Amino acid sequence: MDITNFLKVDLTPAQIGISFLLAFALAFIWATVYKRTHSGVAYTRSFYLSLLLIPPIVAMIMMAIGSNVALSLGLVGSLSVIRFRAVIKDTKDMTFLFLAIGIGLCAGATAWMVGIIGTVVISLITVVMSKMGNTKPGSSDYILIFRSGDKEPWSKVDPETQSLIKWKQLRGATDVDHGKEFEYTYSVRLAGKATPEKIIRGISNGSGAFRQVTLITPENHLEL
Repeated sequence: MDITNFLKVDLTPAQIGISFLLAFALAFIWATVYKRTHSGVAYTRSFYLSLLLIPPIVAMIMMAIGSNVALSLGLVGSLSVIRFRAVIKDTKDMTFLFLAIGIGLCAGATAWMVGIIGTVVISLITVVMSKMGNTKPGSSDYILIFRSGDKEPWSKVDPETQSLIKWKQLRGATDVDHGKEFEYTYSVRLAGKATPEKIIRGISNGSGAFRQVTLITPENHLEL
């Protein structure tokens, strides 16, 4: 058996280098789009790094396999042994991951123009849709939780703070101190450019009728 067969590939060193560089470049663009369009409290750094590393890894696998049927079958067999236990809660993150794999496939298959145009177009669409989504009412929905001994707590909130809340609805009330204090849960929608910090500060600094004021993002908007 000729040992040179193990070193033989259908690509030149220049093509291999270009494929790796392109995979890294497009991966950086796509990971940056993920970081910039993330609307949660903080983006997941490990997922961000995964978006950077997956394309060159997939490109390397594609270049190694080439048109070799035996290697492709071996890859399928090895993947069937690996157990992926990472849980992706947001379907949008799965979409980012899917395109990262697509970038690697295009780079490894030397379909460079497809990868470049596809990444640029999809990135622009993602940015535009993200900007449009931030103007929708649903993007400013929160859950407000606080404790108060007053049966009509909203009457104790100053008008300026009330103007920051466009809409509210009582979701629940729990007796936490034998009728002396209740924990209220509201669904609220912020008005205009109101921020969670302003809401919490305004309610906490009120007449002293509120304690343990918490403003959290609903599960369908939480992106940690």
